[in-house]
Order: sequence, then structure tokens, then C-alpha cells
Amino acid sequence: MAEKLTVRCKKNPIIPRMGVCDPHMHVFDGRVWLHATHDAEAGSPRFCMRDWQIWSSADCVEWQLEGVVRPEDMYIGPSEQCWAVDCAERGGRYYYYFSDGNQFTGVAVADSPAGPFKDALGKPLLDGSLTPTTEYDPALFKDDDGEYYIVFGGPGWCYGEGAGYYIARLNEDMISLAEQPRRIELNHEADDKASLNKFNGRYYLTYGGFYSVADNVYGPYTFVGHTGASGDHTSYFEWNGQIFNAITVTDSYGHYRSSGMCYVHIRENGELVTDPLIVEYGVGQYDSDWNKIEAEWYMRGKNVTKKENADVPGFSVSCTQQASVIYPNVRNLSDKIGFAFSGACTGNGGLGGGEVELRLKDETGPLLGVMKFGSSGPRFNWRAGVGGTVFFEQPLPDVCDICLVLKPGRTSELRIDSFRFFAEALDNP
Repeated sequence: MAEKLTVRCKKNPIIPRMGVCDPHMHVFDGRVWLHATHDAEAGSPRFCMRDWQIWSSADCVEWQLEGVVRPEDMYIGPSEQCWAVDCAERGGRYYYYFSDGNQFTGVAVADSPAGPFKDALGKPLLDGSLTPTTEYDPALFKDDDGEYYIVFGGPGWCYGEGAGYYIARLNEDMISLAEQPRRIELNHEADDKASLNKFNGRYYLTYGGFYSVADNVYGPYTFVGHTGASGDHTSYFEWNGQIFNAITVTDSYGHYRSSGMCYVHIRENGELVTDPLIVEYGVGQYDSDWNKIEAEWYMRGKNVTKKENADVPGFSVSCTQQASVIYPNVRNLSDKIGFAFSGACTGNGGLGGGEVELRLKDETGPLLGVMKFGSSGPRFNWRAGVGGTVFFEQPLPDVCDICLVLKPGRTSELRIDSFRFFAEALDNP
């Protein structure tokens, strides 16, 4: 049994000074699960990883240690090379894919994402005979049709001759391959461990912060750029209407890494964007002393989309029907007397315009105030949207969840770009 341990941190990394790194995160039954490698020794001159760890969270802020997977329980026996892992669910069972050092990939199975996991084959799933390179650093991807794929591989400086990324579809049993692995065609040099996701109908191959895009799961993949969030192992997942990036955080110890999280936004041209402030501070918590909070930093969204702004930098939260966004754990609110928006609303005629309700906790929580938006016509005009401020009728707790309920008119699209709290009346809100 794992030690009963809970960690809550107000800043990235999410689990500090414990060597929890190379994060792969998935949502199982409404909870976020982190399957990670584990750097065992601070100050080590080399990577020393003697086991794998499993953590979970209901809010991405407070994390619970759920289990430890040990190489002694797998075919490989005791090892200090428990390298990168990933996990997938199919038919109510959970499949755990683990690196046997920098050579092979094994697979284990359990009835829970916390384990205990049992070696499914007693030997590697990827044994080094299927491709011209070593076969480790697995990542799992589930396509829209329910088919699962395993991706592995990496750069020449690590994998040698035949280096690159490889992909193969899995059989329904999840412990055997349905096809021979094929090399992914990529017009960019491979880097660290890959992940594969699908956003807006396109496939994103992400690796060491770099990413490339394709219209087919097998490629060819075209290089787009680097998110700037991490140069090490990363993974992506969608939850509550938001896209999250789990990143490896490398500190001064070098071989004693940590894990962090940030939000991801997608530009109209398909580029992935992260926010440097959130890379530093993490997700799911906010400070009312910041000069502004970007609307797209929400943790839970309903009936909203994130859209790139055409006339001001960044992104906005958009809706054409009643919607809501929630920002939990907003700090330093007890001295704040009001709240100001940057927003806009398009629409024509008497049915244009809209309003935003500011509430505590969620859509049904105590109402703090309402801000009304007039229509700016067929095009957005952000100045027209900043029509005033909301003053609180009562003092707020120092830390609480804030919910924006967005109510566009019947012919309107309502957008919120950002908001801020203030402790004294604003001359020019």
C-alpha cells in the first residue's frame, strides 16, 4: 500500500522536492491521474529511478499519492532505470506501459488506475526487435473511433541509428500489437519523449516542448513550433472544457526533477500557446493582486470556447448561449471592493447585448453583482465592452471560488478577455 500522503502547493511544481517527474496525465472517472517516473536522489550525478509513482487529484491543486509501481513486481526485477510510463483505460481495465531503462517497453494491467498492477506478459511488449532502434518511452493515444495507438522513440543522440518516432495500433487486448510499428514521417529532428493528442480534428505530436501537426495519425507531421513551457517530457489532456499541459520542471539539481501544469490555447492557425505566468504559478489558483486575470485561465467551463482575439493580443472566452467559467482558489480578496471586466458583445437590433453575473463558488452561488454589455454591432469593440465595474455589496472571504455566468442576448456573441479586482475605486475602469 502507498503511504497516505497529500501535497498542496501554491506554485509550480505541483509536487515539489519529491522527484515526481516525466508526467503523463489522464482523466479517469472525473479525476486527474498522474503516472510519473521518480528521481530518487537529490544531487545525484545521474538519473536514478528505482520505481514509478501514481498520484491523483480532484482539482489539480491538491495531490494524493495513490500507489507505487516497483520493477521488482515486473519481469525486469530491481532496477535504477525505471524510465518513462503512460497509462490507458479500456473496458474498465487499466494498462500501464513502462520503460525498461533505455531499451524496452513492458505492460502491466490492473482494475484501478491506482493499481496494483500485474505484469501482463512476463516479458517486453516492445523487445527491441520490431524497429532498427531501442524501443522505450511509450505514449498511448485513443482516437475518435476508439482505436488505441502506442508511440515510442526519440532523437539520435539518445536512440542511435534508426532514431525517430514510431507508431503502432494496439489490439483490443491492449497487450499486443495489431501491426508492425512504422516510423512517423516528421520534417523536424526528434527530441524527448513524445505524446500524441487530437485537437480540432488534427493530430498533434508533441515532444520536449516542440510540436508538429498532421491530418492522419500516421503522418506526415509538419513542424509548427515550441510552446516554451518545458524542454523535457510533457503530456496534454482535456478536462472541463480546458486544455492542460503537464510539464517536467528541471531545477538546479538537474537530475532531481518535478512536475508542473499550465493551460494551453490554440490559435486560429493551429499554434499552441502557453502563458509564462501560469507556467510559473500553475493552474487552479489565482491572486486578486495580479494586475489582471486572463479569462481563458478558467479551470471549469460550460458552453464556452476559447477564441484568439483579432484586435487585441491573446484569447477571450466566447459564448452564444448561457455559459459559465469558474476560477477556484482566488487569493487575497478580503480587501477588495470591486471587480472590472474587459469584454465585448456583438449583435444587431434589440436582441443584441448581454450581461455577466459575478457569483461565489458556482452558477447558483451568492450573487455579487451584474455587469451589462451593450451590443457593439457586427464587429467586436473592446472599449464598448468596458462599460463599468461591479462593486461588492459585502466583504469577501480572503480565498474563494469565483464564477462568471455569461448571458448573451439572443442574437449576440459575448466575449470576456480579462478581469481584475480592485481595493479602491477606479478613476478609469
